[in-house]
Amino acid sequence: MDLYRRPDGSVEPAWMPVFYNPEAVISRDLTVLFLKAIMGKSNFFFVDLLSGTGIRGLRIAVEVGGYGILNDVDPRAYHYIRRNIALNNLEDRVEAYNNEANALLNTLVFTGIFVDYIDVDPYGSPVPFLDSIFKPIGKEAYIGVTATDVAPLACTHPRKALTRYWNYCVKVDFEKEYAVRLLIANTAMRASALEVELEPLLALAHRHFIRVFFKARRGVSKAYSTISKCTGYIWYCQNTLERGFVKTPEEARELACADGSKPITLGKTWICEIGDEGTAQRMLQAASSMQWLRPGTVNLLEVIKEEIPIKMPYFRLDRLCSLLKTNMPSINTLISELKARGISSSRTHMDPRGVKVHAKYEELVDTVLQLTKYLGYGR
Repeated sequence: MDLYRRPDGSVEPAWMPVFYNPEAVISRDLTVLFLKAIMGKSNFFFVDLLSGTGIRGLRIAVEVGGYGILNDVDPRAYHYIRRNIALNNLEDRVEAYNNEANALLNTLVFTGIFVDYIDVDPYGSPVPFLDSIFKPIGKEAYIGVTATDVAPLACTHPRKALTRYWNYCVKVDFEKEYAVRLLIANTAMRASALEVELEPLLALAHRHFIRVFFKARRGVSKAYSTISKCTGYIWYCQNTLERGFVKTPEEARELACADGSKPITLGKTWICEIGDEGTAQRMLQAASSMQWLRPGTVNLLEVIKEEIPIKMPYFRLDRLCSLLKTNMPSINTLISELKARGISSSRTHMDPRGVKVHAKYEELVDTVLQLTKYLGYGR
């Protein structure tokens, strides 16, 4: 492993002969927890589309169950997948494939066997595979999608955000959540073109990647209803950090920021909830019976569950306090004060400086200023 370490000590997966990322263990933990919570002990058929060494699919088979295909187009990866299947005595339930990912999915359409879960975890963007993953599913299935091209999703590279994800955007203080919402919206819109409705059940923004688990259901009316309800725009005031959701850019043009300026409009993106609290709760319950979870996985999932009900994008507290010209209180202290005022709030797993708040902007600002004044380091 030392051959593939950067000077800072971190492992660079792209340097390995076969892709394996030890930093993505939380992503794999959440995958097995998600399937344990959703599938239970039922026999299900899954496809690990871009398998690398096969570790994700192997963990699904060992820790959850089911029957599956572990696929990778790289012959070297295919060799290691077969070897790892044998080492885990899974030859009767898991099969290795050496196909191009889209070709495999299109071939499965004609087998008459519907896939219950498809996992897409590429090095980079999932866009080249999205149109194919909806074809071999039945009336209802589940999909896990990862993106590691966080820069365009978070609008660090706005040109790529436009060409790859069809999105006009600028840098915002809630960039990780914007990346999550953009990935959900783009995936859902591509699915709707094939008359498939997607519902995000759990979303994760962690370090170098975005991960979303979807429930997929066939039906043109379902797809239309969800897309018409849940895609729209975010209006954003760069000078005051105010934000909100609108269905059309025209609605945003009628708004004004607290300083009198006009908000900018970001989108098209996802404007509904980015997760399901019940799914997160079932995953937490399933965690008690799982043996090989990383210690931080459950703590991360608890934070995700707490923030799911609060739809408004998180505020970067350091940025807000800088605008208000006051020192930043601790996030836990602010959350306690907000809750004492009857305002729903929580931390966010996406940014250690972020706070999720279900309140008007003026209520948040007043709480911050009153709290900092009480603590003795206000303006």
